[in-house]
Amino acid sequence: MYATVTDMIARFGEVQIVRLSNTEDREAETPNVEKVNTALIDATELINGYIRGRYLTPIANPPKDMVRATCILALYDLANTERSSPSEGMTKDRAEVIKWLENIAKEIVHLDIQLASPTGGNAVGSGPRISDRERIVTFETLRGF
Repeated sequence: MYATVTDMIARFGEVQIVRLSNTEDREAETPNVEKVNTALIDATELINGYIRGRYLTPIANPPKDMVRATCILALYDLANTERSSPSEGMTKDRAEVIKWLENIAKEIVHLDIQLASPTGGNAVGSGPRISDRERIVTFETLRGF
């Protein structure tokens, strides 16, 4: 996971995380850690889906932008239930994060993390290779013409 329950609480406040993670229990005073972690895992997998082609995943030390994006996606998921809907601000923030991820996938935005190496080994000389039958006309066979 690229963010933790602590990151969620620091970003959005404990009251909001408690309320969104305990929709059935209005008397709860602590966040439902299991529910928040599920949302964080889902958000992490969504992010990995966008960046997997360019970067080695999972990222051991995610940059702050990635932690923020994970928290925003997880908050949206927590708010999107049968009994509640995400606010307009949450929807806007999620759309901005998705746009950011699309720009990463399109190589418009670059993260300061390790790039994925091309498959097949060394990147130098790993382009297409063409083989054909032996040439009949060569410099040697054209001598004297």
